[in-house]
Amino acid sequence: MKISNKTIDYRLKADDQNGTMHLIDDAADLQLPSIEKPTDTIKGAGILGEIDLPAYGQVGSMTFTVNSRADSAKYSMLSRPGPIKFEAVWVNDTFDSSGMSMKTQSNKVFMTGFNKKYDPGKVEVGGTADGSSEFEIVYYRKIVNGIETFLIDKLNGKYVVNGKDYMESIRAALA
Repeated sequence: MKISNKTIDYRLKADDQNGTMHLIDDAADLQLPSIEKPTDTIKGAGILGEIDLPAYGQVGSMTFTVNSRADSAKYSMLSRPGPIKFEAVWVNDTFDSSGMSMKTQSNKVFMTGFNKKYDPGKVEVGGTADGSSEFEIVYYRKIVNGIETFLIDKLNGKYVVNGKDYMESIRAALA
């Protein structure tokens, strides 16, 4: 059995207007988007009570948050209008109980989003700025140990989990 433990380290990169990726080295922590589906409550004959059923293939707003220690030139570029591409990479350690060994797991997330909040933080003697930026994410792709495990591409109608594209038949029906 594999037991995941803590994050060892991470890096966040964001592109500038020219498409060059830059390390955002003042990031304190990241809050990855939560995947929430819009729901409708259905009730009626044959249903005992109500069912709050998720709408198939629909995903609510996905917000990515970068919390920062300080407002720097690289951090400030996250406030620009237009799409921003992100690459978050982190390594966590895992314990393999069958082999009684510690291993590492590589994680990568690629996102495209639009800045919707830029907070440079506060100015305080002896303190960090503790700012934050929020982004509306329209593209989210996760890779674990080199294998794509998750993809949501809102603008191209894709929802893929472990290689299965759940929107393929919808796109085909609309073609």
